Amino acid sequence: MKKGVLATGIVVALIFASSLSAKTADVTLSTKSYKEVVKINSAGEKEFVLEAAKKVIPGDYVVYKNSIINHTNTSVNNMVLNNAIPKHTEYVADSAKCQKDCDILFSVDGGKKFDKPEKLMVKVGDKARLALPKEYTNVRWVLTSALEANSVTDVSFKTRLQ
Repeated sequence: MKKGVLATGIVVALIFASSLSAKTADVTLSTKSYKEVVKINSAGEKEFVLEAAKKVIPGDYVVYKNSIINHTNTSVNNMVLNNAIPKHTEYVADSAKCQKDCDILFSVDGGKKFDKPEKLMVKVGDKARLALPKEYTNVRWVLTSALEANSVTDVSFKTRLQ
């Protein structure tokens, strides 16, 4: 079995609409990765918990959590966050989450085009078919409501190391 070490250089981009003022420089992004592990709780039941992802091996699940922090005294609109799904991992179906109201879109071409899963197509030979989650290359969150002044919101997704 091939061992792997988590690459912390995940590509993340936080995009603002061009109409925003210079105050958006006071919006920051914090990205952390966690390894999902199974623990036995005091009742003897299995429980999934997240631990800092220092070392992962093939088959491990890794959760990426992005915290978007608005340090300003005004709300910020039209925020978009893009994450590349790290190489040697597969996106886990239905794992992308958003703490606020948002649209979650995916790409299968390295982030050139994004769409909802039910509309995301790939070409296989001469035919097109619906993309499988393991074929996703990028995930995008489009916040549909403002990030309030001096607040934080989180978005996340899970992968499995190949």
